[in-house]
Amino acid sequence: MVLSRRALLSAGLIGVLPPRSPRSYDPADADWQALAAGLAGTVERPGTSGYDQARQLFSPRFDPIRPPAVVRCANQADVVAAVAFANRFGLPIVPRGGGHSYVGASTSSTGLVLDLRPLRTVGFDAATATATIGGGATLLDVGSGLAAHGVSVPAGSCGSVGISGLTCGGGIGVASAAYGLTSDNVVSAEVVTADGKSRTVDAQRDTDLFWALRGGGGGRFGVVTSWRLRTHPAATAGTFTLVYPWADAALVVAGWLARISAAPDNAWSACLLESDRTGALSVRLHGSVLDGDAHAEVTALTRSVGRDPVSATIGHPSPAGTPKARATHLTGSEIFARPLPSTAVTALLAVLQRRAAAKLPGLAKLKRLTGAPARVTPGSTAFGWHGAHSMLQWLVEPATAGAVPVADAYTWIDAGHHAMLPWSAGRYVNYREPGPVDPVRYHGRNAARLERIRATVDPAGRFL
Repeated sequence: MVLSRRALLSAGLIGVLPPRSPRSYDPADADWQALAAGLAGTVERPGTSGYDQARQLFSPRFDPIRPPAVVRCANQADVVAAVAFANRFGLPIVPRGGGHSYVGASTSSTGLVLDLRPLRTVGFDAATATATIGGGATLLDVGSGLAAHGVSVPAGSCGSVGISGLTCGGGIGVASAAYGLTSDNVVSAEVVTADGKSRTVDAQRDTDLFWALRGGGGGRFGVVTSWRLRTHPAATAGTFTLVYPWADAALVVAGWLARISAAPDNAWSACLLESDRTGALSVRLHGSVLDGDAHAEVTALTRSVGRDPVSATIGHPSPAGTPKARATHLTGSEIFARPLPSTAVTALLAVLQRRAAAKLPGLAKLKRLTGAPARVTPGSTAFGWHGAHSMLQWLVEPATAGAVPVADAYTWIDAGHHAMLPWSAGRYVNYREPGPVDPVRYHGRNAARLERIRATVDPAGRFL
């Protein structure tokens, strides 16, 4: 098993990797001031007016973490200067885009945080039908920036998620079945590597790094300051939600699994199995149809399930990229290479039923991976699960982010992993979990190549 640097930090095994350059001395006030004087952006340190906002992630769970400084990078030159500064003093480097990492990967109590949010411009080139997107742009920025041109890129639905973290991990969303993952649509990227060099990577230049940035995980190979992605015509969408009684849960899951094997690419859906804080269990199907008839997909799903829902709501989605309020989400995942057999469905439902018996919240959300992503040649990008059938997201939203509810949530998620182990091929890197990491679990057969590339572009392990 090969462990990532961040996993080694968590496990106390940092000596396994080559050490960083020794720190000659900690930066003094004069050093920080000199850095700030050479930037178009700013340096936020404890005590400055912008520090608390700059260090804040989406989850309040990580509010106690106080980095030594946050560099708000206004352009690529600022990123280069910040990386050079970190190298000079032996500081770890932590890029921050949307700040939605479930394990707080975009902050550190010891590292220099590079806040890319000022790099959020979105442009469109009609001649190539490509979008140029700043590395700190959120999905709301991307959606609003491209809407005027009548185009879009496949992405997620939470507006405050950053384009870089999403893309570096793969990028699964409601348009994936039609257009592929976000990472499948990358044409090129501008990236600053650990040596402080600015590189343009694409299918002809720095091809290994280009490969790794498309699904290999965020913040591991460099700081992406700009992406160029293929665009697609913006589509209208019809949405639907079908609610069933828990007594029909096994039929609903089986029917949904069968339907996504045959559904057209423009129809995306998920199957949600949930326990709430009162111990009530629910099952529902939620989805959308791009430039199509949601009624027809509802009819097809209902036929596949073999039961009429208790209720059916058909409408239109909220504006693309709607932001969500700050919250703590504790998550895990499974990748299923093939449709789940009935024994697996029974095991999955039992995990939810045990959660409900304890009157604790928990969600298991099955998502479609068939369609366009399944037709991408495995190994053509670092995303390890092209060709898979579906993904399961385990999710707990605790009432508070205290140690006890967090530990309880991950205990339940671990129990889910154990129950689904016979059928699980791996996990999705954008749903990272805390603790030591087996890269094969997140990247499959791509893990060894990713570790070789990481050792080449960041031999001292500068990026956490």
